Amino acid sequence: MTFSWNLVTKNVEKDESLEKKLRQKISKLERHLKHFPPDAVHLQIVLERGSGTPPHNVKLTLRVPSAILHTAQSGEGLITAFDEAVKSLLRELEKFKSTARGERLWKRKARREELRRQLKSAGFAQQPQPAGTGPQNREDVIRELLQYHYRELLRHARRHIRHDELAGDIPAGALDARAIVDEVARRAIATYATRPNDMGWLVWFYHLIHEELKRRRELVKEKEVTEVPTEKPVKLPELGEQNLQPLEEFVEKKMEPQVIRTEDIVPNSEALPPDEILAEKEALEQLQQDIKHWPRAEREVFELYYVEGLEPEEIAHATGQPLARVKETISALRQRVRHALLEDSTAMGARV
Repeated sequence: MTFSWNLVTKNVEKDESLEKKLRQKISKLERHLKHFPPDAVHLQIVLERGSGTPPHNVKLTLRVPSAILHTAQSGEGLITAFDEAVKSLLRELEKFKSTARGERLWKRKARREELRRQLKSAGFAQQPQPAGTGPQNREDVIRELLQYHYRELLRHARRHIRHDELAGDIPAGALDARAIVDEVARRAIATYATRPNDMGWLVWFYHLIHEELKRRRELVKEKEVTEVPTEKPVKLPELGEQNLQPLEEFVEKKMEPQVIRTEDIVPNSEALPPDEILAEKEALEQLQQDIKHWPRAEREVFELYYVEGLEPEEIAHATGQPLARVKETISALRQRVRHALLEDSTAMGARV
């Protein structure tokens, strides 16, 4: 597979010779992208000739699984400016520390093998995408990143909503996960300049989801206070506890990788491999039923750490909780989950 790229020009004549030079120069980026799934990488090149000094402007915007890297350079010569832009983007890639977002895809054996096959010949395509296709501006790049992560963002919102429903915090059917994620996408595209510099793009998306969930929960509570119910609430069967997808089901979904760190929960070299322990359906279902009794702050940390694979610092950004509290919660949850898994394993052994 190949990494896609597209070329947007303003007052610059495109020809085969120019495209060939650009392709040769962006090959320097390939070794820094070898751990990323090819379908998650896209490079947008913008070349512009203006009336100012220096006349040539080059902008490079690189989309990787969890981030958008951007650099801009100007120069007297177009190719010279492009060379400087590539060097600048290389420095950005070298500083890029969010490798966990790419590496988390390697935690599953099946996905690991697939990525190895893809990356054997991974590199930028020989030609850019046809003129007029691909992202034409920064908003388009952000839109593509949101599209790439849409399913996992939707899953995240849906799980939080259903946990709140099962805990009795909101009525069943009061919130729509898709509407929440769509609103987050709209906000992200419209206000991307307000994203904190120390917050990664994917973490920012999760942060916006948590903000929107909180806002809509408050609206539901206000509505409950101001409106008098005319009929008895009915719990919808499709939102029942049995339909809250078990954690192990995510393992089977190609675009929704499971990242539960069982090696942290059960630090025993003689224990079953992580995938086998987490495949114990009864333990996971029991754990899932227990979650509804946890405080919301703990549920948020559990989802982001064990299901989404975020690090403590990222969880603190996404939820607004102090980092020290997040670490304390993870430590407490690790013991709780470890106890639940080992208790179920013991019970299964007794039955056998």
